[in-house]
Amino acid sequence: MGGVLHHVFAAVLSALIVHMIHFKWEYSSSIFVGNIIPDGLKFGLTALKQGNLNIFQLDFSDKFYVFWENVTHTQTSNWLVLGLFVFGIATFLFHYHVIRKKTMEEYDLLYVFFLMGVFTHLVMDAFIQEQGPWF
Repeated sequence: MGGVLHHVFAAVLSALIVHMIHFKWEYSSSIFVGNIIPDGLKFGLTALKQGNLNIFQLDFSDKFYVFWENVTHTQTSNWLVLGLFVFGIATFLFHYHVIRKKTMEEYDLLYVFFLMGVFTHLVMDAFIQEQGPWF
């Protein structure tokens, strides 16, 4: 984890930029959640499973944590497959007229901003030297 403060700053900054361009809180919250979700899943679910919300006392040798580390740290396949799967479901629902054209366009932008947020998070993890959970 490149640092909570770095990721939160990047999430807020990217959400503000998207909000200034599109003026929709859905889009800005989508990119914000995309920035936070890789570590949120990894540390949050591990903390819940271990019954300890203090991230400094988590057991990082736990198989559950190792699984989520592998799922959320892979830059290439996992998040792209997740985004394409959700996009495929939306396309399927659009084909059978469950989702209207205007709604489908909004969903497309939500997916794009979500994946942009995840990509930003993973790039930050790759380039920022990990020195601890906060910095």
